[in-house]
Amino acid sequence: MKRFSEIVVVFAACLAFCGTAGAQELRDSLDAARVTAVKERMRNTTQTGLTRIEGKQLNSGVAVFGTPDIIKKLQMLPGVAAGNELMSGLYVHGGDGNDNLFLLDGVPLYNISHFGGLFSSFNTDLVDNLDFYKSGFPARYGGRMSSVVDVETREGDMQRFHGSFSLGMIDGRAQLEGPIVKDKTSFNVGLRRSWMDLITIPALIYANHRNGENETVDGAYAMSDFNARITHRFSPASILNASVYWGEDNLRAGLDRKEPLTTEDGLSHEDNSKMKIGVKWGSLTASVSHQHEYGRNLRSRNMVYFSRSSSDTGYEFSFRSWSADGESVTAMVDSDISYIREAGLKSDWDWYPNAFHHVRAGLSAQYHWYHSAREFTSTSSQPGNAPQENGDRESLGYRSLEPAVYAEDEIFLRYNLTLNAGLRYALFRTDDKTWHSVEPRVAFKWMLHPDITAKLSYTRMSQFAHLVAAMYMDLPSNSWMPSTNQARPMLSDQIAGGIYTTPFPHFSFNVEGWYKTMEHLLVYNGSNSFVPPLTEWEKSFTEGSGKSWGMEVEASYNNGPLELSAYYTLSWTRRNFEDFYYDWFPDRNDNRHKVNLVATWHFAKYFSLFLNWNWHSGNRITFPTHILQGSGKLAGRYVYDAPYNTKLPDYHRLDAGIDFSRTTDSGKTFKLNLSIYNAYNHLNAVFAFLDTDQDGHFSGMAYGLVPIIPTLSFTYQF
Repeated sequence: MKRFSEIVVVFAACLAFCGTAGAQELRDSLDAARVTAVKERMRNTTQTGLTRIEGKQLNSGVAVFGTPDIIKKLQMLPGVAAGNELMSGLYVHGGDGNDNLFLLDGVPLYNISHFGGLFSSFNTDLVDNLDFYKSGFPARYGGRMSSVVDVETREGDMQRFHGSFSLGMIDGRAQLEGPIVKDKTSFNVGLRRSWMDLITIPALIYANHRNGENETVDGAYAMSDFNARITHRFSPASILNASVYWGEDNLRAGLDRKEPLTTEDGLSHEDNSKMKIGVKWGSLTASVSHQHEYGRNLRSRNMVYFSRSSSDTGYEFSFRSWSADGESVTAMVDSDISYIREAGLKSDWDWYPNAFHHVRAGLSAQYHWYHSAREFTSTSSQPGNAPQENGDRESLGYRSLEPAVYAEDEIFLRYNLTLNAGLRYALFRTDDKTWHSVEPRVAFKWMLHPDITAKLSYTRMSQFAHLVAAMYMDLPSNSWMPSTNQARPMLSDQIAGGIYTTPFPHFSFNVEGWYKTMEHLLVYNGSNSFVPPLTEWEKSFTEGSGKSWGMEVEASYNNGPLELSAYYTLSWTRRNFEDFYYDWFPDRNDNRHKVNLVATWHFAKYFSLFLNWNWHSGNRITFPTHILQGSGKLAGRYVYDAPYNTKLPDYHRLDAGIDFSRTTDSGKTFKLNLSIYNAYNHLNAVFAFLDTDQDGHFSGMAYGLVPIIPTLSFTYQF
């Protein structure tokens, strides 16, 4: 299949060269041939639940706030729930959202979103391609139990310098690539930064001037990230890559209020209250990898890397007041620091012993540092009394070692039968416990006809890291913790299978089903809070089980100018936490039905139209069903028959976009994109309230927050 892909690319290049097209048409032909080859390879791969997206596809279509987003592309696929609207949630086959493995150039990334999940951390200007696995995970992947998002950035151009500049509604992007040493060494760098603080800071200065000296407001938010990749070719068979990613969000807000007054003694004083909030969070990854080919049938990739995800949240409040007795001062300071650091190495080998086997094997070792610390201090002083200080400090840290080894063999049993059999073993060692995990992986492909393929897979996945969070939101106060003696590793088993067809030219139709079980899930059992306790954090979470099953249907048509896709998901997701409820109950993202319709139409030389329609059954919430009557202590309390017993209204939304793109004779491209999120302005339910009348009858009201959002963005490629 690899040789066939190469032949397709070469053939397309020859046709373009022999015609009357210029250099730009040659590049377009190569891109089209590459996409065609990728689609053929994806249809014939052995794994189930695999989608490959090319980088060029990520930068076209509807862009919310003018920023193309990988996670929002994946949310459109069947078998994936998005969770809260506009957020970068990814709930795959009934997963919890914190069980997805994100790899950037092979390095695990723990924080994958900016602005609390509004958009993801991946700069699409540098992405070459991504592989998204929902099932049928090969043995070379491990550490998470619901999905794998493997993102690879693009090597820099070895021949010439070129790049792009983009300006969207809330951020700007710049990308540049080219040779350092022609045909030997290249670079590819990208920078992205939000620019809304350039408006908010002057606006606040003006507002403070209008308010006078008695009230001062301060606040700003800035997001930025940076990608860089350097590639050096010692020879065609020996390539060295070095990659760096850095991303950070910085939020601050403050209020200083003064109230002049005159006390009984006739002196002028003022009450003064101050509040400051500062939040900083982000990620850093760095890696060096070397690829080497030892002849035609053996190659290796060896890597060392470092990954860090951290957050720092602080809050300060003070109040000074005057009375006839003197000055009173009250102050509170709250600090929350959390990080996870990981250093690792990987060695992966590919071996083709003969025409019937493709063997992959490798080993890895990861060393983790987990650290979280919180400190709260309150002080007060009253006239005539000694100052008082109260505080609470807690700190928690772990170190762990996670080695793993795997082997898998792609076996061509017959011309139409392929088996991928693999086994992964992982060990996880913390201070007080050692965990072992043996994970078999099997995938089977049977080509019933040149245009019809059947697949079946079974995978076991384990996860040793737990996200300690009190709310279902991507907040900086969340922290990662390892599996301990009291918090066991999470485990999933999944069976998937389907039929994949191309019954007519330009048309494909796929049906896939899955059944998945999940063990040792953790859910917060405390009251609503942004920050769960650190000390003995395991006691703040309840362990339970989950299961998910369903069916996915994909239909697509592509004749070049027109691309149409329809995705449908029928699914069930259940949870069982005996401390909450005696039986299985629906998960909050138990969306029974989901439909996505996607259309792309290149209807003129310079214009392209994009339409996405999304509909799914409403998310679920917990509402009381009864009120206890009588005169006892329990009278008037709510009674709940089951968790997540109420379904919110169905969700639906239309997004539309249009591109105007013009390429000059010198090869420069100007692109203008108009995107409209929620084009018919339907307010989908985000939360709901419950009320009762005098007779004790319940009535609920759902509220939507996100209206129509038009966005205009500009991109210049040179």
